Amino acid sequence: MNSPRTKTADPAPVPSFRAVLWDLDGTLVDSEPLHVLATAAALDSLGLRPPPGYDDGLLGVSEEGVHAALVERAGLPLERAAWRDLKWSHYEGLLPGLKPRSTTFTALRRLADMGVPMAVVSNSTRREVDLALTAAGLAQLFRVILSRNDVTYGKPDPEGYLSAARQLDVAPHECLVVEDSVPGAMAGLQAGMTTIFHPQHAAVVPKGAIELAPEGDLAALIFE
Repeated sequence: MNSPRTKTADPAPVPSFRAVLWDLDGTLVDSEPLHVLATAAALDSLGLRPPPGYDDGLLGVSEEGVHAALVERAGLPLERAAWRDLKWSHYEGLLPGLKPRSTTFTALRRLADMGVPMAVVSNSTRREVDLALTAAGLAQLFRVILSRNDVTYGKPDPEGYLSAARQLDVAPHECLVVEDSVPGAMAGLQAGMTTIFHPQHAAVVPKGAIELAPEGDLAALIFE
């Protein structure tokens, strides 16, 4: 299979790939708005308000990092487990509205139809990952599914992507990573994998990543 090519500051051939490793939230599914709504509702139930810009820099950050930021910036009084349960009591009610991300869905289905080995590598908890994939109807497309609970270190550490490659029996340099966050893209790059950075909003592209604009078509990048 030919790998994607795009114009970069230092054009170079992109290696071919045998497997595709996907981030979940914001890349495969449009879950970020649901997380924002659930967080706001959970804070409101405690009589708290998120300060302006509290979530700056938190895209792609693991649950423990987000919890720490809420404690520091919003005065959250709950321990992480209690906060998780409270937020999830709101988030689960929003899941029927979860949809695959339109700019990646065509590529995902085409790769699945071609039998390309695929994995999900997420900084979200196992519960979040399983519920989101089931709600979006995507769970059956992946041979390997890794959550934050399945690794010692979350993104930007490359552990999750390297573990997924081992489980798929594919070398890291033969893997293509698709990410929407800077920490996730850094994890893919540090794993030695070709990494497409496809954010939902304009962002600084991590050095070495292939940029796909927020409105870009992933299938066109990969197959055309």
